[in-house]
Order: sequence, then structure tokens, then C-alpha cells
Amino acid sequence: MKVWNCSSFRNSFGAKKMSRKNLSIRCVGIDLGTSTIKTSFGGKRFRLASIIGEPNPAGFVGVTQDTSWENNLIITIDKEEWYVGELARVQSVLKIPLAREGKVKGIKEAKIAVLSALGVLHSESNQDVKYVVGTGVPVATSNTEMQELSKAIVGRHKYVIKNDATGEVRKINIHIVASPVLPEPYGCYYYVLKSRGIKRAFDAVIIDIGFGTTDILSIHKGAIVRPASGSTPDAIDTVAEKIASFLEEQTGHIIKAESLAAVLEKGTKVTISGASYDIKPQLEKVARFVAESIIDTLDRLLRNLPPQASIKYYILTGGGTYILGKYLREALIHRRYTTREQILIPDDPVMANAIGFELVAKYFAEKKLSASSKS
Repeated sequence: MKVWNCSSFRNSFGAKKMSRKNLSIRCVGIDLGTSTIKTSFGGKRFRLASIIGEPNPAGFVGVTQDTSWENNLIITIDKEEWYVGELARVQSVLKIPLAREGKVKGIKEAKIAVLSALGVLHSESNQDVKYVVGTGVPVATSNTEMQELSKAIVGRHKYVIKNDATGEVRKINIHIVASPVLPEPYGCYYYVLKSRGIKRAFDAVIIDIGFGTTDILSIHKGAIVRPASGSTPDAIDTVAEKIASFLEEQTGHIIKAESLAAVLEKGTKVTISGASYDIKPQLEKVARFVAESIIDTLDRLLRNLPPQASIKYYILTGGGTYILGKYLREALIHRRYTTREQILIPDDPVMANAIGFELVAKYFAEKKLSASSKS
């Protein structure tokens, strides 16, 4: 089986329009992030928490007002049952993060995540449907691991998902005919190309700011430059943890960094036990420090670029862009890496990778069907 990589199509971004015959294949983009699994399929986009866990029969079943599949997902694969996403985070005793230290935890866990996301999309119980799934993984994931994950995803899969809140069961029967697996920020790069109507690849650096890590991906002539790409633990949780410590000293209450990060995306005012605190001065100080630390990592990585590389754009993406984007832009300009005009932020930085991988999947679907029709 051929394992796909970006060099296969680095100068071929103008994929043909899907024909009626091609519509029989569903093209999905999935971004396996450190905090959330993002999924894009047509007009449907959703997120799952990047956690799987062991079942907890002692948990409360059917008492929640939220009955969505995304937050009540149980999957059974090969007779093994797993809680996925928010259900695992809240109910499981043993929790397994799907990504850590800038890479996927394991092939098995990543496969469970992909099949879970497809199960949420796949409303037709027991119908055999073909998919092409473009999947993004953290930058530190090796080429070998990406190839192994692609092999694990491709093929026929029969499994069961259950909504823990409603008791609804779906028997899933799907055939994944192709599965390009690439570093997460490549999805955003491809999305930027397509959304701007750019026909040929350009040199770029994508800075993907997540909750647990910030990924940096360098691209030269459409190809990923591995020595100039990497991850740093300086990310949103770094900001949130430092501010949480400050608030704990001020209030005497324990503040969870994950909950604080969600608040920081909306503003600088935090309410604790009925009292309001404006943390703008602390946020600006910490965010500037973290941004500078990310740029220090970027500086070390860019020394490994080929001498002829000429970075046209720096692209900022990921959910952390809402908090750190402003400060990273300032640092890039102040340290003379680039100009303001050469710094791009996609319309939806949270979902940009997944949207891009959906476009990658469409490219592969067209390519695979075209090859089949000629044979």
C-alpha cells in the first residue's frame, strides 16, 4: 500500500472539481490535537476532547441535559469499549491523552480517535460507505509513525458507537480507501493556499499554537523541512498556569488552568466566587514572555532551513492564536523576521487544520478515482 505524503502533491494544489461519480466517497479532515480532535466534513465541524478512557459503569448515565454525540460518546472496537472525549474526561478513572510531548500517544489510540470522529459523522447505521480521511498529527510524530497510522486507518471497519446520554446505538460499517497522514500545521498551509487561490507552493513557516504544545512547521518548495520543524511546550497552558497561580495567591481558591484558558479566549475579566478580577496586566506580561520563548525555539529551528529558502509568509493558527497571536506578531516584527503584511491568520484558526485536511482528502479522492477509471 502506498503511504501518502505532502511531496506527492506539493505543486498540484488545483485539484479538479468532484464529479458525480466521486460523490460516493466522503472526504473528511481530522486534526488530532493535544487538547481537541477537530473534524471537518462539508458544513459540519465539531470538536472532541483529546482523551480516551476506560468505561466507568458507576458513572451517571442519562442525567445530563447535553445529549450530543460529541460529549457522550462510547465506542466498541474489537470487543473493547472506550469512553471518548468529554465523557472520558468527566467519567473515566483511567484517562489516556491522545497526544503528548508533541506527538501521538500511540497508533491504537489515534485509530480509536479517528474512528470515533467518523462514527459521529456516520448517521447511517450498518450502511457500507467509502471515506478518504485526511489526518493531521503533532509535528514531533515521526514519519514511521505517520505511515503506521495510515496503514491502521485504511481498510474496512465495523464497530459500534453509543450515546451514553440517550442510549442510542449505531452500528458503523465503513471502508476507508485512502488516508494521507501529515503534520497538523500542513492542513492550515493547504487551506491558505486553496482559500487564496494560490496555484503553486510557497516557502512558509506555520506556527500552530495549541493548549499543550506549539508546533512549528517549515515548508520549502511545498515540502516539509523536518530539521527546521518541531514543537515547544510553551503554549496556552503555560500562560494559563502562570495566571492561575497568580489568581490562587489573590483569592485563595484553586484555579484549573484548562478552565481558565477557555475564559481567556473571551477576555481578561475572570469571576471567582462572585468577585470579578481584571487580569489584563498579568496576561500581557505572561503572554509576551511566552511569545518570546516560542520565537527563541523558532530561531533555533530556522537555522536548519536550506540557504536558498525564502519565507514568504508566517502563518499563525490554532486555538491559542486568540490569546497569543497578537504577541507573536509583535515579536516576529520586532525581531525582524518578517513584516506585518507577511503574517497571515486564517479565518477560523481553530478549525483551519481540519478544513485543510478535508481539502487534502478531496484531492486524494479525485486522484484515486481518476487512477481507477484509467485502469
